[in-house]
Amino acid sequence: MTRNRALALGLTATLAATLLWHGPGGAGERLAASLDRQERAMLDRYEMQAIGASTQHHPLARTILLSGRADDFQRSEMVRMSEELPGISTARWVGAQTLVRQLPLLAEVMLMALTCFAAGAVLAYIVALRRRAREALLE
Repeated sequence: MTRNRALALGLTATLAATLLWHGPGGAGERLAASLDRQERAMLDRYEMQAIGASTQHHPLARTILLSGRADDFQRSEMVRMSEELPGISTARWVGAQTLVRQLPLLAEVMLMALTCFAAGAVLAYIVALRRRAREALLE
C-alpha cells in the first residue's frame, strides 16, 4: 500500500468514525442535552423561570437560544452569563439577528478529528525518520 493511499484511508476512516459517533452514536444529542441542563440550572439559580433556553438544532450547534419575557438588562446579562458556561459558544435571544454564522457542531468535531489525525501522522513520520536514521547509523 502506498503512503498516499494509507493516508487517504486513514482520513476516510477518521471522518467516518466521527460522523457515526456524532450522529447515530448520539454524542451530539448528549452534548445538546447536557448544555440544556447546564443552562436550565443557571437560569434556576438566578430565579429566571420565565425564561426558556434550548440548544440550537438544524444544524446542531453550541448555541443557546433564549426565549421569554425579560427587560433589556436581563436580556444582555442572560446572554453574557450563558456564554460563560462551559461548552456554550454563543447565546442569543430567539428572533435576534446575528452577524456571525455559527459553525455546526458536526463541522467542529470533524475539524478537531482531522487536526488530531494530522498530529498523529506527523508524529508517526518523525518516529519513522528517527528509526531510519538509527538503522543507517548501525549499517
